[in-house]
Amino acid sequence: MIDWELVAKIAGGGFGSTLIILAILCIVIWLIGLVVRRRARRAKDESK
Repeated sequence: MIDWELVAKIAGGGFGSTLIILAILCIVIWLIGLVVRRRARRAKDESK
């Protein structure tokens, strides 16, 4: 007999954790982009 409640918990947990990890990666990459752009702008201003 298949315990559908357990199946739903496992599938939901896997799907939820995947979305959380992807959201965290998205935020980290966005922050890295901000830092890189800020440093590039600062280097450009110093070279003038």
